Amino acid sequence: MLSNFMNKSSWQLNWPLIGQDKVISFLEKSILADKVVQTYVFSGPKDLGKSSVASAFARNLWQKDLGDKEETFNLDSFSSDVYVLEKLLDKRQIGIDQVRDFNERLGLSSFFNSYKIGIIKDAQYLGQDAQNALLKTLEEPREKVIIILLTENHQSLLPTIISRSQVLYFYPTSYDIVYNYLLSNVEIERSLAKDLAAAASGRPLRALKWAEDNNLYQELILKVSQAFEFINSDLSARLNMIEEIFGKKPDNDLVWSYIEQWELLWRDALLLSLGLSDRLSYPNYLNKWRDKMKIEEGNGYHQRSVKALKSLQQAKTYLTGSINLKNILENLAFHF
Repeated sequence: MLSNFMNKSSWQLNWPLIGQDKVISFLEKSILADKVVQTYVFSGPKDLGKSSVASAFARNLWQKDLGDKEETFNLDSFSSDVYVLEKLLDKRQIGIDQVRDFNERLGLSSFFNSYKIGIIKDAQYLGQDAQNALLKTLEEPREKVIIILLTENHQSLLPTIISRSQVLYFYPTSYDIVYNYLLSNVEIERSLAKDLAAAASGRPLRALKWAEDNNLYQELILKVSQAFEFINSDLSARLNMIEEIFGKKPDNDLVWSYIEQWELLWRDALLLSLGLSDRLSYPNYLNKWRDKMKIEEGNGYHQRSVKALKSLQQAKTYLTGSINLKNILENLAFHF
Protein backbone atom coordinates (compact mmCIF):
# COMPACT_ATOMS: atom_id res chain seq x y z
CA MET A 1 0.00 0.00 0.00
CA LEU A 2 2.78 2.40 0.86
CA SER A 3 4.95 1.94 -2.22
CA ASN A 4 6.32 4.69 -4.44
CA PHE A 5 6.91 7.13 -1.60
CA MET A 6 8.80 10.35 -1.62
CA ASN A 7 11.17 11.61 1.05
CA LYS A 8 10.43 15.21 1.97
CA SER A 9 12.05 16.05 5.28
CA SER A 10 14.94 15.43 7.63
CA TRP A 11 12.74 12.90 9.38
CA GLN A 12 12.42 10.93 6.17
CA LEU A 13 8.63 11.15 6.19
CA ASN A 14 7.16 9.04 3.42
CA TRP A 15 3.90 9.64 1.59
CA PRO A 16 2.12 7.98 -1.33
CA LEU A 17 2.28 9.82 -4.65
CA ILE A 18 -1.46 10.08 -5.30
CA GLY A 19 -2.04 13.78 -5.89
CA GLN A 20 -3.36 14.77 -2.43
CA ASP A 21 -0.62 17.33 -1.88
CA LYS A 22 -2.60 19.74 0.34
CA VAL A 23 -3.68 17.00 2.74
CA ILE A 24 -0.19 15.50 2.88
CA SER A 25 1.44 18.89 3.40
CA PHE A 26 -0.92 19.67 6.28
CA LEU A 27 -0.30 16.31 7.99
CA GLU A 28 3.45 16.56 7.56
CA LYS A 29 3.59 20.03 9.07
CA SER A 30 1.45 18.83 11.97
CA ILE A 31 3.82 15.93 12.66
CA LEU A 32 6.97 18.05 12.47
CA ALA A 33 5.48 20.79 14.66
CA ASP A 34 4.10 18.29 17.21
CA LYS A 35 0.60 19.63 16.61
CA VAL A 36 -1.17 16.33 16.00
CA VAL A 37 -4.79 16.18 17.21
CA GLN A 38 -6.59 13.10 18.49
CA THR A 39 -9.22 12.73 15.80
CA TYR A 40 -9.12 13.21 12.03
CA VAL A 41 -11.84 12.85 9.43
CA PHE A 42 -10.65 12.08 5.90
CA SER A 43 -13.60 12.95 3.67
CA GLY A 44 -13.94 12.27 -0.04
CA PRO A 45 -14.98 9.70 -2.67
CA LYS A 46 -13.58 6.17 -2.73
CA ASP A 47 -10.19 5.35 -4.23
CA LEU A 48 -8.61 8.74 -3.66
CA GLY A 49 -6.03 7.31 -1.28
CA LYS A 50 -7.65 8.02 2.11
CA SER A 51 -6.61 4.63 3.47
CA SER A 52 -3.10 4.90 2.01
CA VAL A 53 -2.57 8.34 3.54
CA ALA A 54 -3.95 7.15 6.90
CA SER A 55 -1.48 4.25 6.92
CA ALA A 56 1.38 6.54 5.92
CA PHE A 57 0.36 9.04 8.60
CA ALA A 58 0.53 6.30 11.25
CA ARG A 59 3.91 5.13 10.02
CA ASN A 60 5.31 8.66 10.00
CA LEU A 61 4.03 9.31 13.51
CA TRP A 62 5.90 6.25 14.75
CA GLN A 63 9.08 7.29 12.94
CA LYS A 64 8.95 10.82 14.35
CA ASP A 65 8.12 9.59 17.85
CA LEU A 66 10.88 6.97 17.94
CA GLY A 67 13.56 9.21 16.47
CA ASP A 68 16.97 7.52 16.60
CA LYS A 69 15.41 4.47 18.25
CA GLU A 70 13.46 3.79 15.02
CA GLU A 71 16.47 1.97 13.60
CA THR A 72 16.10 -0.72 16.26
CA PHE A 73 12.51 -1.47 15.24
CA ASN A 74 10.90 -2.84 12.11
CA LEU A 75 7.94 -0.54 11.53
CA ASP A 76 6.11 -3.37 9.78
CA SER A 77 5.82 -5.03 13.21
CA PHE A 78 3.69 -2.18 14.53
CA SER A 79 0.47 -3.85 13.38
CA SER A 80 -0.42 -4.52 17.01
CA ASP A 81 -0.61 -0.76 17.57
CA VAL A 82 -3.05 -0.06 14.73
CA TYR A 83 -6.64 -1.26 14.65
CA VAL A 84 -8.80 -1.00 11.53
CA LEU A 85 -12.58 -1.11 11.92
CA GLU A 86 -14.69 -2.00 8.86
CA LYS A 87 -18.34 -2.69 8.17
CA LEU A 88 -19.15 -6.40 8.26
CA LEU A 89 -20.09 -7.76 4.84
CA ASP A 90 -23.53 -8.95 5.93
CA LYS A 91 -24.46 -5.71 7.72
CA ARG A 92 -25.87 -2.39 6.50
CA GLN A 93 -24.16 -0.41 9.25
CA ILE A 94 -21.19 -0.47 11.63
CA GLY A 95 -22.75 -1.51 14.91
CA ILE A 96 -22.28 -0.38 18.50
CA ASP A 97 -20.60 -3.66 19.52
CA GLN A 98 -17.92 -3.15 16.88
CA VAL A 99 -17.25 0.37 18.15
CA ARG A 100 -17.09 -0.78 21.77
CA ASP A 101 -14.47 -3.36 20.79
CA PHE A 102 -12.64 -0.63 18.83
CA ASN A 103 -12.62 1.60 21.93
CA GLU A 104 -11.33 -1.21 24.14
CA ARG A 105 -8.47 -2.05 21.78
CA LEU A 106 -7.36 1.58 21.65
CA GLY A 107 -7.42 1.62 25.44
CA LEU A 108 -4.71 -1.04 25.62
CA SER A 109 -1.11 0.02 26.10
CA SER A 110 1.07 0.48 23.05
CA PHE A 111 3.31 -2.52 22.45
CA PHE A 112 6.19 -0.22 21.46
CA ASN A 113 5.31 2.55 23.90
CA SER A 114 4.35 4.84 21.00
CA TYR A 115 1.16 5.86 19.21
CA LYS A 116 -1.97 3.72 19.09
CA ILE A 117 -3.83 4.30 15.82
CA GLY A 118 -7.50 3.53 15.17
CA ILE A 119 -8.80 3.72 11.59
CA ILE A 120 -12.52 3.46 10.80
CA LYS A 121 -13.17 2.74 7.13
CA ASP A 122 -16.46 3.82 5.48
CA ALA A 123 -17.38 5.76 8.60
CA GLN A 124 -20.55 6.94 6.87
CA TYR A 125 -21.95 3.53 7.86
CA LEU A 126 -21.61 4.21 11.58
CA GLY A 127 -25.07 3.84 13.12
CA GLN A 128 -26.43 6.42 15.55
CA ASP A 129 -25.70 4.28 18.64
CA ALA A 130 -22.25 3.45 17.28
CA GLN A 131 -21.44 7.12 16.80
CA ASN A 132 -22.56 7.91 20.34
CA ALA A 133 -20.32 5.13 21.65
CA LEU A 134 -17.40 6.56 19.69
CA LEU A 135 -18.17 10.04 20.95
CA LYS A 136 -17.60 8.91 24.53
CA THR A 137 -14.04 8.03 23.59
CA LEU A 138 -13.52 11.33 21.77
CA GLU A 139 -14.73 13.25 24.81
CA GLU A 140 -11.92 11.74 26.89
CA PRO A 141 -8.76 12.16 24.77
CA ARG A 142 -5.88 9.85 25.64
CA GLU A 143 -2.24 10.64 25.06
CA LYS A 144 -0.79 9.14 21.89
CA VAL A 145 -4.12 7.71 20.71
CA ILE A 146 -5.10 8.85 17.21
CA ILE A 147 -8.43 8.05 15.57
CA ILE A 148 -8.92 8.50 11.82
CA LEU A 149 -12.37 8.24 10.26
CA LEU A 150 -12.45 7.61 6.53
CA THR A 151 -15.75 8.58 4.93
CA GLU A 152 -17.29 9.47 1.61
CA ASN A 153 -19.61 11.91 3.33
CA HIS A 154 -18.55 13.58 6.59
CA GLN A 155 -22.03 15.10 6.91
CA SER A 156 -23.27 11.64 7.88
CA LEU A 157 -21.34 12.01 11.13
CA LEU A 158 -22.73 13.67 14.25
CA PRO A 159 -21.91 17.39 14.52
CA THR A 160 -20.41 16.65 17.94
CA ILE A 161 -17.94 14.24 16.32
CA ILE A 162 -17.07 16.72 13.58
CA SER A 163 -16.51 19.50 16.12
CA ARG A 164 -13.91 17.34 17.87
CA SER A 165 -12.12 16.40 14.66
CA GLN A 166 -9.77 17.87 12.11
CA VAL A 167 -11.60 17.40 8.80
CA LEU A 168 -9.40 16.98 5.73
CA TYR A 169 -10.93 16.87 2.26
CA PHE A 170 -9.71 14.52 -0.46
CA TYR A 171 -10.55 15.72 -3.96
CA PRO A 172 -10.34 13.99 -7.33
CA THR A 173 -7.05 14.72 -9.04
CA SER A 174 -6.51 15.82 -12.62
CA TYR A 175 -6.72 13.46 -15.58
CA ASP A 176 -3.00 14.00 -16.23
CA ILE A 177 -2.02 12.94 -12.69
CA VAL A 178 -4.04 9.72 -12.99
CA TYR A 179 -2.68 9.01 -16.47
CA ASN A 180 0.94 9.55 -15.42
CA TYR A 181 0.37 7.58 -12.21
CA LEU A 182 -0.67 4.59 -14.30
CA LEU A 183 2.29 4.87 -16.66
CA SER A 184 4.72 5.05 -13.74
CA ASN A 185 3.25 2.14 -11.79
CA VAL A 186 2.26 -0.51 -14.34
CA GLU A 187 3.17 -1.64 -17.82
CA ILE A 188 0.19 -0.47 -19.84
CA GLU A 189 -0.62 0.67 -23.36
CA ARG A 190 -1.10 4.40 -23.54
CA SER A 191 -4.50 4.07 -25.22
CA LEU A 192 -5.76 1.90 -22.34
CA ALA A 193 -4.20 4.24 -19.78
CA LYS A 194 -6.16 7.10 -21.34
CA ASP A 195 -9.44 5.17 -21.10
CA LEU A 196 -8.79 4.15 -17.51
CA ALA A 197 -7.73 7.65 -16.48
CA ALA A 198 -10.92 9.09 -17.95
CA ALA A 199 -13.16 6.45 -16.32
CA ALA A 200 -11.45 6.86 -12.95
CA SER A 201 -12.68 10.47 -12.68
CA GLY A 202 -9.64 11.66 -10.78
CA ARG A 203 -9.16 8.54 -8.66
CA PRO A 204 -5.69 7.13 -9.31
CA LEU A 205 -6.05 4.05 -7.10
CA ARG A 206 -9.24 3.04 -8.89
CA ALA A 207 -7.50 3.27 -12.24
CA LEU A 208 -4.61 1.22 -10.87
CA LYS A 209 -6.98 -1.55 -9.72
CA TRP A 210 -8.44 -1.85 -13.21
CA ALA A 211 -4.99 -1.81 -14.80
CA GLU A 212 -3.74 -4.60 -12.53
CA ASP A 213 -6.85 -6.79 -12.73
CA ASN A 214 -8.46 -7.27 -16.13
CA ASN A 215 -11.45 -9.04 -14.56
CA LEU A 216 -12.25 -5.90 -12.59
CA TYR A 217 -11.96 -3.86 -15.76
CA GLN A 218 -14.33 -6.19 -17.60
CA GLU A 219 -16.77 -5.88 -14.69
CA LEU A 220 -16.56 -2.11 -15.08
CA ILE A 221 -17.33 -2.32 -18.81
CA LEU A 222 -20.39 -4.49 -18.08
CA LYS A 223 -21.63 -2.19 -15.30
CA VAL A 224 -21.30 0.90 -17.47
CA SER A 225 -23.18 -0.82 -20.29
CA GLN A 226 -26.00 -1.90 -17.95
CA ALA A 227 -26.11 1.50 -16.26
CA PHE A 228 -26.39 3.26 -19.62
CA GLU A 229 -29.13 0.89 -20.77
CA PHE A 230 -30.98 1.46 -17.47
CA ILE A 231 -30.94 5.23 -17.92
CA ASN A 232 -32.20 5.04 -21.48
CA SER A 233 -34.96 2.45 -20.98
CA ASP A 234 -38.59 3.03 -20.11
CA LEU A 235 -39.88 2.59 -16.56
CA SER A 236 -41.10 -0.97 -17.07
CA ALA A 237 -37.72 -2.07 -18.44
CA ARG A 238 -35.90 -0.36 -15.59
CA LEU A 239 -37.95 -2.20 -12.98
CA ASN A 240 -37.23 -5.48 -14.74
CA MET A 241 -33.52 -4.66 -14.83
CA ILE A 242 -33.53 -4.11 -11.07
CA GLU A 243 -34.68 -7.70 -10.64
CA GLU A 244 -32.17 -9.02 -13.19
CA ILE A 245 -29.12 -7.15 -11.89
CA PHE A 246 -29.74 -6.99 -8.15
CA GLY A 247 -32.01 -9.96 -7.45
CA LYS A 248 -34.66 -10.10 -4.77
CA LYS A 249 -32.27 -9.10 -1.98
CA PRO A 250 -29.87 -6.42 -3.29
CA ASP A 251 -26.37 -6.15 -1.88
CA ASN A 252 -25.47 -2.74 -0.43
CA ASP A 253 -22.01 -2.57 -2.03
CA LEU A 254 -23.36 -3.66 -5.43
CA VAL A 255 -26.05 -0.97 -5.31
CA TRP A 256 -23.42 1.61 -4.37
CA SER A 257 -21.21 0.61 -7.30
CA TYR A 258 -24.06 1.10 -9.79
CA ILE A 259 -25.01 4.43 -8.24
CA GLU A 260 -21.45 5.58 -8.89
CA GLN A 261 -21.73 4.56 -12.56
CA TRP A 262 -25.08 6.32 -12.93
CA GLU A 263 -23.52 9.43 -11.43
CA LEU A 264 -20.66 9.38 -13.91
CA LEU A 265 -22.98 8.79 -16.87
CA TRP A 266 -25.39 11.54 -15.86
CA ARG A 267 -22.43 13.82 -15.28
CA ASP A 268 -21.32 13.05 -18.84
CA ALA A 269 -24.82 13.91 -20.07
CA LEU A 270 -24.67 17.21 -18.20
CA LEU A 271 -21.25 18.02 -19.63
CA LEU A 272 -22.47 17.23 -23.14
CA SER A 273 -25.46 19.51 -22.67
CA LEU A 274 -22.96 22.26 -21.84
CA GLY A 275 -20.81 21.48 -24.87
CA LEU A 276 -17.94 20.04 -22.82
CA SER A 277 -17.47 16.76 -24.65
CA ASP A 278 -13.71 16.73 -23.92
CA ARG A 279 -14.29 16.09 -20.20
CA LEU A 280 -16.31 12.88 -20.32
CA SER A 281 -15.63 9.94 -18.03
CA TYR A 282 -16.77 7.60 -20.79
CA PRO A 283 -15.87 9.23 -24.12
CA ASN A 284 -16.72 5.96 -25.92
CA TYR A 285 -20.37 6.71 -25.15
CA LEU A 286 -20.33 10.14 -26.78
CA ASN A 287 -22.11 9.06 -29.95
CA LYS A 288 -24.54 6.85 -28.05
CA TRP A 289 -25.54 9.79 -25.88
CA ARG A 290 -26.06 11.95 -28.92
CA ASP A 291 -28.02 9.29 -30.77
CA LYS A 292 -30.29 8.37 -27.87
CA MET A 293 -30.75 11.70 -26.13
CA LYS A 294 -30.04 14.20 -28.90
CA ILE A 295 -28.20 16.44 -26.47
CA GLU A 296 -26.73 18.49 -29.25
CA GLU A 297 -30.30 19.58 -30.06
CA GLY A 298 -31.19 20.49 -26.48
CA ASN A 299 -34.31 18.45 -25.66
CA GLY A 300 -34.25 19.28 -21.95
CA TYR A 301 -31.48 16.89 -20.92
CA HIS A 302 -29.61 19.57 -19.02
CA GLN A 303 -32.42 19.75 -16.46
CA ARG A 304 -32.93 16.01 -16.58
CA SER A 305 -29.27 15.41 -15.76
CA VAL A 306 -29.34 17.83 -12.83
CA LYS A 307 -32.48 16.19 -11.46
CA ALA A 308 -31.00 12.70 -11.78
CA LEU A 309 -27.75 13.71 -10.06
CA LYS A 310 -29.72 15.16 -7.13
CA SER A 311 -31.69 11.92 -6.85
CA LEU A 312 -28.45 9.94 -6.77
CA GLN A 313 -27.03 12.09 -3.99
CA GLN A 314 -30.18 11.45 -1.98
CA ALA A 315 -29.91 7.72 -2.71
CA LYS A 316 -26.39 7.70 -1.24
CA THR A 317 -27.78 9.17 1.97
CA TYR A 318 -30.46 6.48 2.07
CA LEU A 319 -27.84 3.76 1.60
CA THR A 320 -26.21 4.59 4.95
CA GLY A 321 -29.57 4.24 6.72
CA SER A 322 -32.15 1.52 7.10
CA ILE A 323 -34.28 2.19 4.01
CA ASN A 324 -35.01 -0.90 1.91
CA LEU A 325 -32.47 -1.16 -0.92
CA LYS A 326 -35.04 -2.20 -3.50
CA ASN A 327 -37.12 0.87 -2.64
CA ILE A 328 -34.05 3.05 -3.24
CA LEU A 329 -33.53 1.46 -6.67
CA GLU A 330 -37.18 1.73 -7.64
CA ASN A 331 -37.19 5.37 -6.62
CA LEU A 332 -34.25 5.99 -8.95
CA ALA A 333 -36.07 4.14 -11.74
CA PHE A 334 -38.94 6.62 -11.43
CA HIS A 335 -36.71 9.71 -11.25
CA PHE A 336 -34.48 8.84 -14.22
